[in-house]
Amino acid sequence: MPSLLDAVCRLYLLILSVYHVASGVMSFFCPERALSFYRKLYDCNPVERKHLAIMLKPWGALAAFAGIAGLFAAADPHRYIGVVAGLAVLLAARVTYRLWCRRELAEISGIAPHRNLISTAVILVGLIILTAWLAVSMRAL
Repeated sequence: MPSLLDAVCRLYLLILSVYHVASGVMSFFCPERALSFYRKLYDCNPVERKHLAIMLKPWGALAAFAGIAGLFAAADPHRYIGVVAGLAVLLAARVTYRLWCRRELAEISGIAPHRNLISTAVILVGLIILTAWLAVSMRAL
């Protein structure tokens, strides 16, 4: 019988994965719309938009891939435990990036420090969910 932690992990993986597929497809096919979306969601208003619009295409493809892999993990996280671990590494890297590059994010991307902290906290909650699930699941092996 699945535990509450399993249910929370699956729900989080589903939300994270749908976000990655949607933002990845938008970034690949409609980079200007993606930039507008990221501005609303993250307060990101980069100085150099033309170059970033080009960079969003490979980023979008990778995000869509992560989302599709995450959908498999959301359906059966025990079977796809490696995907859950990979997504946890991705979230850890994003938390590190947002904290380490906070000045550059404010200067170059126009992300206000409080908005960066909010985004970092949201990512950190997801990281805690996945690492807690991984710790419990690894003990059960």
